[in-house]
Parts: sequence; C-alpha cells; structure tokens
Amino acid sequence: MAWKNWKNGLLSSLVILCLSGCMATENLVHVPEHEHMAKVEDYDTGLHRQSVHIFNPMPIDERVAQFKLQPRVDHIVFVIDQSSALSDSFRGLNTQFYAKEVVRRFIKTMPTRRFSSTIVTYDDAINPQLYAPLDARLSVSPLLPIELEKQLGQHRALQHVEVQSLSVALDFVSELVGNLHGPSAVVLVTEWEQIDESVEHAVMRMRQRADFTTNAHVVVPESASIAWPQSYSGLCFYTVGVGNRMSRSRLESADSCGFSAAVDKVAQPSNMANFVETVLYRGPSDSDNDGIYDYQDRCPDTSPGKMVDYSGCPRFPTNH
Repeated sequence: MAWKNWKNGLLSSLVILCLSGCMATENLVHVPEHEHMAKVEDYDTGLHRQSVHIFNPMPIDERVAQFKLQPRVDHIVFVIDQSSALSDSFRGLNTQFYAKEVVRRFIKTMPTRRFSSTIVTYDDAINPQLYAPLDARLSVSPLLPIELEKQLGQHRALQHVEVQSLSVALDFVSELVGNLHGPSAVVLVTEWEQIDESVEHAVMRMRQRADFTTNAHVVVPESASIAWPQSYSGLCFYTVGVGNRMSRSRLESADSCGFSAAVDKVAQPSNMANFVETVLYRGPSDSDNDGIYDYQDRCPDTSPGKMVDYSGCPRFPTNH
C-alpha cells in the first residue's frame, strides 16, 4: 500500500512539472507603454505628518488668472470668536489664538489684490461695547490681504464687538452686510458648542435681510416701524469649528449658500486653497455664454444663439 501511495505521488509530481514546463514556454503578451497612460504612484503622506504649527500657503493667484475665475462675492467679512468659551487649548495652542490663525491662513492664501473686506472680533461682556474706527458702525473697505493680516496681530481687530452672546454679535454683523450692495460672504470661526438655536436664528435673520430687494418694515409695539433699507441679493455663510475634529451641519438648514467645516478639514495648505477658492470664486467665466469657458474659447465674441464647437468657434461658419 505504501508503495502504491508513493507511486501515485510521484506521478502527480511529474504531471505538475510537465504543466509548469508548458506554461513556461507560453508566449506572453507585451503591451507597449504610453506616456499618457495613468500611473499609480506611492501615496504622499507628507501633509499628514506635517505639524499643525507649520503652514506653507498655496496662493491661488495663478489658478484665478489661468482659468479666469468669476468672483462669487463682492464683500467678505470674517467674524472671529474671542470669547471666554474658547478658553481651552487645541493641538497645544490656545484656542482663541488658533481661531485667529485659521483666518490668517485664509488671508495668506487669498489672491494679491484688494478685497472689500473686514475682520470683526467678538468677546463676551456684561456691558455691551462696539469698537469701530469711525461712526460706531461696522464697515468694509478695499483692503489688500497684507492689510487684513495686520489686523490679526492686535489683541482685538480694528472692529470689535463685546456683547452678551454670539447671536447678538451676529446681529451687529447683519446690520453691516444688510447695508452692502452686492453678494457677501461671512466666515465665522468659533466652537460648535457656541452654535445654539439663538445663533441659528441670527443667521436666518441675516440671510432674510440679505435676500430683500426692496425696503422692508418690521412693525414693533406702539405702532413704531423699523425700516430695513434696500439690500443686495445673496449671502453665503461659512462656519469653521475650532477645537473640533468633526464637521457639523446645523446651520445648513438656516443658510442655503455656505457650509460648516471642522478646522482640521481646512487648516492644511491644499484644503485651505480649496476653501478660499470656494468662498471667493464661482468658477471659470463664459463671457459670450456659448457654453465654452473663456480660458478655452478661441472665439470669445460668438453671437448669441450660434452653435459652436469645442473650441468655442461657430460650427457652421459663414462668409457673412
């Protein structure tokens, strides 16, 4: 029996060797390599290893010029929470300091041109105070990014609000954006714990005021009337949660344009560049509305209604 088992094992081994030999002599198919073919490279983990204390900005000037990006907003307002609610530390840094740092990274990434903008810092106080440079009203002005950055180096920004709560501070900002002409963006940097129902309602009030295109009147007791002046069409509200690693979307229902993101989602250079572009720009321009972006359009003055090809030139050219 042992001899029979040994014999069967030997035959099996010979069969396997024969089959291996046949496979070795089989012709292989050689596919030529093309330079345009996609290649799989090692995943770059450098950004994940980079310290949160280091920020090498990726300015978007070149991208804006190359793709002729259209501005999304005419004004941008940064609201930085510096209240006692941000008393903890985040990644080894004071949370109040890091709230300013997020805005500094945003400004470092902005294109080098003047923006109608301002920075408003908020602190909680029993006795309300409004610090503004001129007539005790918040305002925006054309500023270079470097001029905006200078405001961050101070204990409080040039325009500063001290009130009982964040929702009241947002009402002051609502007064500001409600008197601007053209679409605006508000970037709020705070902790998620600060986003309660009162803040949600404040954002809704701000948005409602921004959407009015004619004078609106709010009737108050004793038959008085408060007039809301003619406003612009559009407000995008963005919230960055400092001290938080997960994003939250509570304000999404209160604001149809904008979103909320945890600071970890926007703090690194590439993510911040995408965030800045999303806030400031809509997308490539198409001046003649032929469906071909200007940076690809070889015939930028196509007549309305003309059928064009992929280069933006008339598909059926005429001699006329």
